This record gives sequence, C-alpha cells and structure tokens, in this order.
Amino acid sequence: MTISSSIMVFARVLGLCWTGPALAHPAIGVRTRLLAALLLAIVTSEALLGRISVPESTTGFVFALIGELVFGAALGASAALIIAGARQAGEIVGAQAGLSAAALFDPEIDEEMSVFGHLYGMIALAVFIGLDGPLILVRVFLASYESWPVGRMLVDLETTTMLFARVGDALVLALGVAAPAAAALMMAGFAIAMLSRSAPALPFSALALPLRSFCALVLVILGLVALTSTLSDRWIEWARQPF
Repeated sequence: MTISSSIMVFARVLGLCWTGPALAHPAIGVRTRLLAALLLAIVTSEALLGRISVPESTTGFVFALIGELVFGAALGASAALIIAGARQAGEIVGAQAGLSAAALFDPEIDEEMSVFGHLYGMIALAVFIGLDGPLILVRVFLASYESWPVGRMLVDLETTTMLFARVGDALVLALGVAAPAAAALMMAGFAIAMLSRSAPALPFSALALPLRSFCALVLVILGLVALTSTLSDRWIEWARQPF
C-alpha cells in the first residue's frame, strides 16, 4: 500500500477513534487516541490493499482526506448515538422519579445528568463491550470501504437521510426503553396525589419523592434484563446496517 493510501486509512480510522464508543471519553487523552488510530491503521492496511483509490491531484487529495476524517467521525458517532439514546432514557426515568435536581456532572457530554442517566449509559457501554463491540467497529470500518469509497461526496441525499435516520433511531430507543418505567412512575405519582387528597392528615406529600425514587429503583432493577436485551438487539442491528 502506498503512503497516500495509508494516510487515507489513518484519516478514516482517526475519525472513528475520536467519536466511537468507549474511545470518545475525555479520560482517554489525545495521545492515546492517536496511538490507537495508528495501530489500527497499520493492522487494517493489509486487508484494504487494492481497495483504495487516491485522487492524483493535490486538491482532490486534500478534499478526500478531509472527507475520510469526517466520515470516520460520523461512523463512530452513529454508534455512540446508541449510548446517547440509553442515557436519554435514563434521564426520562430520572425526571419521573423526581431526581432531576440530584444531577451529577458528566465530563463525557460536558453537562449534568441524573443518576439513572449515568446508569443507563454505563449499561449500554457494558453491553457494547460484552458483545465484542471494538471488534465489531473494526469489521464495520473495513466494510465501509465497499459502500463508501474514498473520495465520495459527503453531503448528498443519502448522507442526509442516514444522519436523520440514526438520530431518529436514538430517539426511538430512548422512548422505548424509558416508556415502561416512566409510565409506571407517572401512575404511582397520580396514586400518591389521590391518596394525599383523600387523606390530607397523612404526610403523603412529604413521602412522595422518597416513594417515587424507591419505585424507580425497583422498576429499573426489575427491567435490567429487558434493558440489556434491547440494547443488545440495537447493537446487533447497528452492526448489520451502520450506514
């Protein structure tokens, strides 16, 4: 493989390492990501031998290089959207449990997040690793050169459709995962309000938040198997059709 082809491979894999799950955490420094991208580019270069066509002109080479970097980042972000959807599901459950005020700062997304948002995000990441997610990313990366060759236009109808489809899938995942627990907590809150109104002498108002938090914890524990199964199916579906 020529030097220009190796640079193209490195650009795409660098974008993937910069936004992909587990690699996009701020705790992983720039040097670590660069080293991971370099090692992965060296390992995959032989498998991509003869499958990369590099533009001959300097302008074409520069635009293709930028396109490879952006596409690699988009590929990693499409996988990271599953974890983002899981976090959002935890945020919905946390809001129904009344834990929005007890949010913790998450350096990965640079904003505050509830306890359940952290929990759902960690579960999604654990499922990803348990399914050999890093190896899946490598296989998807190699397969991307068949459907998205070097130098292909980034902004077109297919790219836009793919982008909105991935964001929509993340929203569907968040709502689908959070719906059972959120609906049950909403009904629990309504029941507590009715009891408080029917028996104003009893301290139901003061106990509302602890009761809803306890119910949320029980519901999340009971739904862990369904949550991991849903996330596993979503990761497998992404591996089959990542773009």
